Amino acid sequence: MAKDIALFNILTNNLMSVAREMSADFLRSAYSVVIREAADCSTFLADAKGRILAQPQDQPLHMNSVSRALTGALSKIDATNLTEDDAIILNDPYSGGQHLSDIYIFSPIVHDGKLVAFAGTTGHHADLGHSAGFNLYARDIFEERFRFCPMVFSVSRDWNGGILEQVLRSNLRIPRDTIGDINAQLVANETGRRRVHALIERYGYDTFMEICEEFLDYAEKVMRAALEEIPDGVYYGECMADDDGIHDEPLVIKAKVTVEGSEVWVDFTGTCPQVTTAINCPFSSTVSATYTMLKMIMTDPSFPINDGSYRPVHIFAPKGCLLNPKEFAPVEGRNVIIMRVFQAVLKAFEDVLPQRVPAQGYDQRTEVNLQWAGDEKEGFVAISDQLGGGYGASIKYDGADQLDDPLGNCTNSPVESLEIEQKYFRVTRYDLRCDSGGAGRHRGGLGAYREYEILEDNVNMTVYSDRFKYPAKGVAGGQDGTKAYIKLYHADGTQEDLPSKGSRVLNKGDRMLVAIGGGAGYGNPKDRPKEEIESDIRRKKVSLEKARELYGYQG
Repeated sequence: MAKDIALFNILTNNLMSVAREMSADFLRSAYSVVIREAADCSTFLADAKGRILAQPQDQPLHMNSVSRALTGALSKIDATNLTEDDAIILNDPYSGGQHLSDIYIFSPIVHDGKLVAFAGTTGHHADLGHSAGFNLYARDIFEERFRFCPMVFSVSRDWNGGILEQVLRSNLRIPRDTIGDINAQLVANETGRRRVHALIERYGYDTFMEICEEFLDYAEKVMRAALEEIPDGVYYGECMADDDGIHDEPLVIKAKVTVEGSEVWVDFTGTCPQVTTAINCPFSSTVSATYTMLKMIMTDPSFPINDGSYRPVHIFAPKGCLLNPKEFAPVEGRNVIIMRVFQAVLKAFEDVLPQRVPAQGYDQRTEVNLQWAGDEKEGFVAISDQLGGGYGASIKYDGADQLDDPLGNCTNSPVESLEIEQKYFRVTRYDLRCDSGGAGRHRGGLGAYREYEILEDNVNMTVYSDRFKYPAKGVAGGQDGTKAYIKLYHADGTQEDLPSKGSRVLNKGDRMLVAIGGGAGYGNPKDRPKEEIESDIRRKKVSLEKARELYGYQG
């Protein structure tokens, strides 16, 4: 720890503040609904070695593996001559990225000719050429999106009307949104650069570099102390996804967790093989899901996490399994699997840390993509609507209603924002789903209904989701959450049940109802206080019928 504790606290809190300011600037500058409203983006500061120093409470999935992206990039490029006109770009999931829709941009911070840090951002870009929306049947990543392997470009020469922007723009259906969002990333990075320069000017280069190193060491110390509180042993967890979108068989994720002193090893041997559809989970996402789960149950929520926190954690997944697919397996829909990774590891700690491990939530982002070729005036329009569900209850609290999964942390896009951007559909229903939370001493959080009415012909819909077959599991006598489903009501009066993954062409007058699942309950429902049951009934979270059936309510 630094000799001057006050200075350590001032500088490290300043680093966190810079990362949060970058996030605010990114959201304010973005063009697309998926970033501007849903906040599917993240910001961070890293040191010259690519190690993450500070990140706000954006998307854990992005943040907790970003150092793999940056350090991997630095191993492939010559960083010795980087200038502040340069930027590193990548989205390749086999070079530390997540999936091709998430573009990472890292801007070097150079002080007196020395590389001192990086300001970085990542954002989800709904339009990156190739498949519009989600292509479940992509044979490889080359059929999914435009691919950036780690590369350096000059912002002044290659971007701002330069060759990189020209090449990308020529592969976009909606260049305004994608180019605008990348510009927003560069704006946020510039904010981080300015603020870091100001810190170095105020406190000095040597002090800044020393505190950064000590911040990493401090985070490691906190994580190790938390791990030492867990009894040494080998623990097992398992979770499964519904299917791969083609076959009916569940996809099983197995986790073996070994705790020895202040170190932990997580081994996913036994997990099912990779699949042919686009829901494979690249290893960087597997790492991120594992880190996030450990952070959630190990350290105080207010404690910032950086690369030092990861030093005691060792993760392995066999090459060729669902969690570490071989190049270049498709991975665009990896969100289907990442939360099952999170839950498999969480399950391993259920008995040894009952005070910290909640019941399972719906914990699955349901992403509905609606695209329309438009007319001469409108042109191509694409909307990505991301919906969360109910959280699992804990030993102390009910689960939260209708939130994105813990790895995503996106917001549900406001109906007004979706409708103002286009004229080919409208949202006719959006409300909480009564009785969807699993019963328990503490009730699971509720899912929701979202209904889309199609206003034009030939609207392409793609969706990826899960928990249509296997709901969230209750703990300590708590009941399971409710499954999700999607119903399509055709204009001719017929209807059909849609699968959790796939696509359809919708036409004017069709209505699609998406029912999001709820979280599981914790503890015996018969132990729930009468006043809490009556509150649920008044707020239409639990029906009177279910209150009597599940909770033994006599009122």
